Amino acid sequence: MALKTDMSKAYDRVEWGFLRALMEKMGFDQRWVSWIMQCITSVSYRILINGDPKGRIRPKRGIRQGDPISPYLFILCTEALISQIKKAEEEGKVQGLRISHASPRVSHLLFADDSLFFCQANAQQSKEVIDIIRSYGGASGQEINLSKSSIMFGNDVSSPVRQEIKTILGISREGGMGTYLGLPEKIHGSKAQVFAFVRDRLQTRVNSWSTKFLSKGGKEVLIKSQAQALPTYVMSCFLLPKAISSKLSNGGLGFRTLEDFNLALLVKQLWRLLRFPDSLLSRVLKGRYFRYCSPLEITVSNRPSYGWRSMLAAKVVLKKGIRKTIGSGFRTYIWTDPWIPDSPARPPKGLTSERDPLACVNTLIDFGTKKWKVDRLRELFPPEEITLILGIKPSLKVSSDGYCWTLTKSGNYTVKSGYEAARTISRPACDHPSQGPSVNALKAQAWKLKTTRKLKHFVWQCVTGCLASCQRLFFRHIGRDKGCPRCGAEEETINHLIFECPPARQVWALSNIPSSPALFPSPSLYNNLDYLYWRGKEAGADEESLRVFPWIMWYIWKARNRKIFDNLSEPPQETVDLATQEEEAWRRANRREDQQPERNPIVQVTPIPADRPVCFIDGSWHGEEARSGHGWIVSLGGRLMHLGLKGSRRSLSPLHAELETLLWTMKCLLAIPLTSILILTDCSDLIEMTSSPDEWPTFATEMRDFVHYRELFSSFSIKYIPRSGNSSADHLAKCARARGFCFSHVSSTVPDWLSLEESFYP
Repeated sequence: MALKTDMSKAYDRVEWGFLRALMEKMGFDQRWVSWIMQCITSVSYRILINGDPKGRIRPKRGIRQGDPISPYLFILCTEALISQIKKAEEEGKVQGLRISHASPRVSHLLFADDSLFFCQANAQQSKEVIDIIRSYGGASGQEINLSKSSIMFGNDVSSPVRQEIKTILGISREGGMGTYLGLPEKIHGSKAQVFAFVRDRLQTRVNSWSTKFLSKGGKEVLIKSQAQALPTYVMSCFLLPKAISSKLSNGGLGFRTLEDFNLALLVKQLWRLLRFPDSLLSRVLKGRYFRYCSPLEITVSNRPSYGWRSMLAAKVVLKKGIRKTIGSGFRTYIWTDPWIPDSPARPPKGLTSERDPLACVNTLIDFGTKKWKVDRLRELFPPEEITLILGIKPSLKVSSDGYCWTLTKSGNYTVKSGYEAARTISRPACDHPSQGPSVNALKAQAWKLKTTRKLKHFVWQCVTGCLASCQRLFFRHIGRDKGCPRCGAEEETINHLIFECPPARQVWALSNIPSSPALFPSPSLYNNLDYLYWRGKEAGADEESLRVFPWIMWYIWKARNRKIFDNLSEPPQETVDLATQEEEAWRRANRREDQQPERNPIVQVTPIPADRPVCFIDGSWHGEEARSGHGWIVSLGGRLMHLGLKGSRRSLSPLHAELETLLWTMKCLLAIPLTSILILTDCSDLIEMTSSPDEWPTFATEMRDFVHYRELFSSFSIKYIPRSGNSSADHLAKCARARGFCFSHVSSTVPDWLSLEESFYP
């Protein structure tokens, strides 16, 4: 059974003495405890009476809601409750819920003041759980609200047992139809009905009275923010039915496709199962669904939950961008796993069709030298595959293989890149013959135009046929005449109104946009917009001339309306001049003033110390050359001490070359030996990578080697230096790459083949 408890005024009832004793028991320093208690106990309140603050109330307990530190203090308080629950589990008094024999038991789930407890549905365990909660409440000041708490029983629990447990707990309400952390407690039956609350909540927000006073652009921003923000948390856990997602995303206006966005959010859950296999969620699901394999290998599950089915629906997106990273190769199959660093990642191509499906990558590595067995590679793979494989550096220490996401530089999954991958999968490679050409690209480009939001809407209305021309009004049974009121043409289509009507043709002819009867304006609206979007540049139009076209379209529309409703004719040249002036005014208003770029807080320029050895490093990489270059220089007070340069096989990327330079430099410094060093680099990504290595899965193997080398230094730090201050190391790296073969040189003098005039050191 599951017990959902609601604590009455949870934050307001926390006893200060309990919180102090708990922090002291957990080993916090006395000075820290006094600081926290000073923050808590110095609170006072005043009451507003007719707008004037009156009196002063000094509380004796409670922590203030809205204070950033309050949730953390409340979590500390619940540690006392957790320890009591765990103690009861160890003594066998309480047994948590287990969804399969191989999954761990779960006795509680706590998120701030929202609590769920799991135990067997019998009188003994129910009494033990409620006694623990009451004991915790007596010490901390918490009090359970029995009227808002609920119990959810399993299907096999009989009615007499249910009634007995309700009497012991003092809770009469059975749950299952409520929510926990904003999600449904129980998902069964029609999913459209279960998740209908998402649509209802959105409609309540969007259709509020305040939206009546917003402009069209303001309504667009409101709808976008609400439609994309409200369901995000739900979509992170469950796949919304198409009946719900289609109603949330219908209407265009540059919305994300919610179906694809939903998959991108679910991919993050699968990604966390792969990246953090020891997390509670991963261990629970592994015991139930993928005990002996990876979640990527699962195709069919026995009676899966809707949450698991939702994750599996996103598997195809994850497979599009995932790659196995090689540590020691023991868990990567040569012929089936995507470990080759190509685009996209894939298994290698072999020379023969005879393949051992169980052969792992570790059989290709010489663990004595920590290098690839080149002879073995030549037996199995063609030369182009060997080049890619040699770009992967096996770990210096035995380490497990992992995963990286190839669509980001760091290798860490992001929802943005996942959404792009999902859009690539769902977007057809070509138009279906029965559907004809698609205008989706034209509609999408309307929202990318550099113009006002109002004009973006106008261009989008033109593409989608939502402009109120006479022909469109007649088609909707609003107007009686579909002819053009200005020139008398048989039909005033949107294309005729904007491009083909004689006054409109004169406007386009007077503009700086090149026009030709064969190209522009043409009888097709889509051809005309395609010309203005893209093909106009091929016809000789410059960007400065083309960027004014949204204003020209708008003022053609305004001139037409002025003629119809006010009987005023506007000269074509005046329309062109007005459009040009408005475009220039908008561009001036949106021009950013010259500002200093905000510098990454991690990347700060470091002054060069005169009393400590300093090492400048740099890597050199070119996509069309077969070699990478690496260079470093150690100086003390401006005097050259040591230098090194190396040519190696081309690394997988420029960032790989920079990291390889760092590792080789550290290895050389330890061999000199020089164990106290400040390393300076002009690669900001390298600084970020070494400060948070877990956030860069692509370089997981190299970062483990970095941590190994760093522990051997007595004093080690790496800082950023501008490229202008790192020209010597850059010169060495480029010279090493230019030699065109593999070598390494480490000494205290400049090599003979390197011109002394090119060196910064005499």
